[in-house]
Amino acid sequence: MLRRILVLTFFVMVLVSPSVGTYAQEFPTKEVQIIIPYAPGGATDLIFRALAASAEKYLGKPIIIVNRAGGGGTIGYTEGAKAKPDGYTLTAAITPLTILPHQVTTAFTYKDFEPIINVVLDPCMFLVRTDCQWKTLKEFVDYARKHPGMITVGNSGAGGGVHLAALAFEKAIGAKFNHIPFAGGGPSITALLGGHIHAVSVSPPEGIVHVQAGKLKIMALFGERRLEMFPNVPTVKEQGIDFTMSQWRGLAAPKGTPAEIIKKLHDAFKKGMDDPAFRKSAKDMAINIYYMGSADFGKVMAHDHEFYGKLVREIKK
Repeated sequence: MLRRILVLTFFVMVLVSPSVGTYAQEFPTKEVQIIIPYAPGGATDLIFRALAASAEKYLGKPIIIVNRAGGGGTIGYTEGAKAKPDGYTLTAAITPLTILPHQVTTAFTYKDFEPIINVVLDPCMFLVRTDCQWKTLKEFVDYARKHPGMITVGNSGAGGGVHLAALAFEKAIGAKFNHIPFAGGGPSITALLGGHIHAVSVSPPEGIVHVQAGKLKIMALFGERRLEMFPNVPTVKEQGIDFTMSQWRGLAAPKGTPAEIIKKLHDAFKKGMDDPAFRKSAKDMAINIYYMGSADFGKVMAHDHEFYGKLVREIKK
């Protein structure tokens, strides 16, 4: 008799409890938010605001951008990693996700996230004011070598990809910069425009509008090739410095998010990436769209976690 009651209870629970498949099939039933671990106005913020505007019509629900700046990205990544794994809280996963755990104590690593999709692979670069004292990269490098610590270089946060790019570049040229962290690329650009620092290490979307306006210029481009928008600006490699560095930017969900939901999110954002409106925004911001699916994006995260761990140790020597 007891066995029959237990069996009956089990079947009732199965009938009344929604399965993961049913939950995923109904997803989403409300708005989805994307945590940006940096301040408004930076490259990551600009890219995902543009993508959200295009992707939400394919997802079927609004996509809200939430900025959680601070700690070089640690505040936003920590919140994203601890979010409920139901698909409604995503995080902008960019290169610093695999760098920060090697530099400071964090409550997360890339393993606390499920990769959804990679959207962008863009080069790091140094911007300076057009009225600065250096007319060429050679003049800039020569001055940096002769005056260690005198050139102030802003970045979007200590331990971030562009900060590490600046650290690696100074090692490549045998110089030493004075690194100034900000709560995002936007604030660092503002400081440069105001004359409070000499240069900034950024990605193209953060400063392109000011380069076009003639207020700033590209002093050092770390990409493998020239920017389509500025074909006359050579890379540092073309100018005899064997150095390249780029950043990836994608989306991830908390570990444990059902695979069916990850696929739904991936498909919606892939359509958003292919949407003409996003393509135009990307071109206007000199964004290098670079698609990777969930599996490939996860492999890149794992590779870069090891790569940057080694690089951080080498830089600290």
